[in-house]
Amino acid sequence: MARSDTLFITDGELSRRLGLTLDQLKIALPGAMKAGFPAPDELFANRRYWPACVAWLDRRYGLRADGAGGPYVPDGQENWNN
Repeated sequence: MARSDTLFITDGELSRRLGLTLDQLKIALPGAMKAGFPAPDELFANRRYWPACVAWLDRRYGLRADGAGGPYVPDGQENWNN
């Protein structure tokens, strides 16, 4: 069983962390890599750096407040009394 704090992960570990089958991941990877998804690193046994994968996903889904990958736009002040 892979540890969740492992930094360099295999594609099998990546697919599990993303909730995909390995076959689904293999279909998605070419397009994702064209869009900047982190490539495997030869120095680390052709494994991907997990924090870079998370950062790419955060940018893709606009979860970065620094504007990388899409602006964070607050929808207004929350009213918790209603």
